[in-house]
Amino acid sequence: MPLFTLADLTTPLTRDQVKEKIYDVIAAVGTNTTTWKPGAVVRTMIVGCSIVMAAFSELTALVAKSGFLELAEKAWLALVAWYVYGVKKEYASFAEGSVTLTNAGGGIFSLDADDLTVGNPTSGKQYRNTVSVTIEPLSTVEVPIRAVEAGSASTSSPGAITELVTPLLGVSCTNAAPVVGLDEEEDPALRVRCSEKLGALSPFGPWDAYSFAARNARRTDGSRVGVTRVRTKKDGFGNVTTYVATSSGGVTGTVGDLTSDLGAVNEAIQQYSAPLAVTAWVESAAPLAIPVTYRVSMYNTSGLTQAEIILAIEARLVAFMSAQPIGGNVVGVDPGKVFQDAIETAIGATFSQIFHVEATAPAADVVLTVDQVPTLGTVTALAITQVPPSEGML
Repeated sequence: MPLFTLADLTTPLTRDQVKEKIYDVIAAVGTNTTTWKPGAVVRTMIVGCSIVMAAFSELTALVAKSGFLELAEKAWLALVAWYVYGVKKEYASFAEGSVTLTNAGGGIFSLDADDLTVGNPTSGKQYRNTVSVTIEPLSTVEVPIRAVEAGSASTSSPGAITELVTPLLGVSCTNAAPVVGLDEEEDPALRVRCSEKLGALSPFGPWDAYSFAARNARRTDGSRVGVTRVRTKKDGFGNVTTYVATSSGGVTGTVGDLTSDLGAVNEAIQQYSAPLAVTAWVESAAPLAIPVTYRVSMYNTSGLTQAEIILAIEARLVAFMSAQPIGGNVVGVDPGKVFQDAIETAIGATFSQIFHVEATAPAADVVLTVDQVPTLGTVTALAITQVPPSEGML
């Protein structure tokens, strides 16, 4: 029987536990500690020693946990991922996408990178152009943008970026596609990527080898392509097709063009996961926009306005849809689906005050083909009904 368990090794001692042990040891050598008055110097010294030793115990427990992928957490897990598995933790990213600028007037505007600032008037988040742009009279131009603040809070749904913070007379803006920012990678997701790395080391080409290569594909400048969703399909004749998608939809580019995102993903798969005698194909998943129309009933204790509630629900739906797998969730055999009740659950999880959700669109579970990736379409709030809680004043 082992002298100690893994829990003993990874559970730190509290200050009180350390102090109790010190008193036990002192008593064991024959010293009568009961005669020491409260506030005595020796008692104060023991308390100080207990605080320091408890801190060392906390550090020792964290070091012990870092020896196990499933137990390591936060910064310690990042160290394990890099030094044991060769996987870098992904930190919060700036939401990137593009806006369409329409010049209805006769002005000519030449802007360098970061000269143009646009915003989401509902969330208050702002974005700047990443390349120089010239807007000719009576013209429309698409401009790449990046959020000023990192993280998912800067995510905007289609059509939400409509404010020109930089004044341009006669110019309006909007975003046709969602602009998605990501928070710092959570521990479970990092553990998955570390586990997939083991598959990439196998000469037999398991599915997670393809997934690892796609998720970690890098552009020529060293930045990560940002693949978050992968699905592989074999035909039984030595061909494996890998469908890839980002959190906001498909992957742009062309296979064979290493300067494009899809080309970089294909190169990573060919180099690091495709075994001999297998022909690996890479395709961008085809985005399938799923519009959501809903009604919500909730208690009126959130302290938020109608617009703030709608914005928070929309942000929750963006995050939910960006995590749905390519080809949908499969129960048994294909086809996969995005389940209507899962959408309702996502809406209901936005606030603890929500007690009823009715999604009228989609009207049923959405069926996807193996190469489709779900994205969020137009979100419509039919009603946000706020009522006092049942124990409140009637």
